[in-house]
Amino acid sequence: MNLVKPDSSYNQGQKPLVYSTIDANQPNGIGWYRDGENICYYQNSIKRKGGGFYHTLTFDLTFRNNNDEVYIAHCYPYTYSDSCELLNKLCTNETKDKIRKTILTKTLAGNDCEMVIITNFMSRPEEIAVRRAIILTSRVHPGESNASYLMHGTLEYLVSEDEGARYLRDNFVFKIIPMLNPDGVIVGNYRCSLSALDLNRQWSSPGMRLCPENYATKMMMRKTQDSRDILFYCDYHGHSRAKNLFMYGCSNMKADRLKERIFPLLFSKNSENFSLTTCNFAV
Repeated sequence: MNLVKPDSSYNQGQKPLVYSTIDANQPNGIGWYRDGENICYYQNSIKRKGGGFYHTLTFDLTFRNNNDEVYIAHCYPYTYSDSCELLNKLCTNETKDKIRKTILTKTLAGNDCEMVIITNFMSRPEEIAVRRAIILTSRVHPGESNASYLMHGTLEYLVSEDEGARYLRDNFVFKIIPMLNPDGVIVGNYRCSLSALDLNRQWSSPGMRLCPENYATKMMMRKTQDSRDILFYCDYHGHSRAKNLFMYGCSNMKADRLKERIFPLLFSKNSENFSLTTCNFAV
């Protein structure tokens, strides 16, 4: 395996994920579990363009059963089908007063890139009109499946009957794209789309031909700004080495240059799992 990072959490005790079909089909079977011995991540002799070398991950794995079908993964999988099933479960005729689903765009492979809108649709039109927007996206990097698990929990909470969720629906309009790179997820890419591009590096001037997901997202944001202010935007990611929860924010040299740090500060005050010192505001 040719990998790029100079170090890895595999050198700090992480093990690959394993799924045994035979073990999973037992009455008290297990699904994915961590396994492997003699795990090593090291620099190899293959040179990278622009300097440096690639790295290799090696490990030993002993299969428990004969004639088994075994899958190996880096992160717990969260598939495109998982995302579609969640949205189909949440977006029903009974929930149309708080969540509605639409297709943001078609991907290069013709898959749906879906978006949901969450707010209290039972409010008067003039009340909805003055609500500010919060935009959330996830899974622009296919290999960062942990981001989808966080988005899964976010969506379930926002449509729940929790008092905080009702307050959020009464005061904001959420526009959420749970999976920005469906094609990359489906084919098993780690970072790129079918255009072999890292979509998270294509936000400046994306085109529909190669980056329809980026283009449609930016158009959605522009149209949103025509009717309401966007209070907050957050793109969910996973990190290959860093611990805890943290946020990256844009560098801002204006008079309100500290505004990007307000939400992370509040987050750190309300969750012991959030690390303010790990945040970076020079992106």
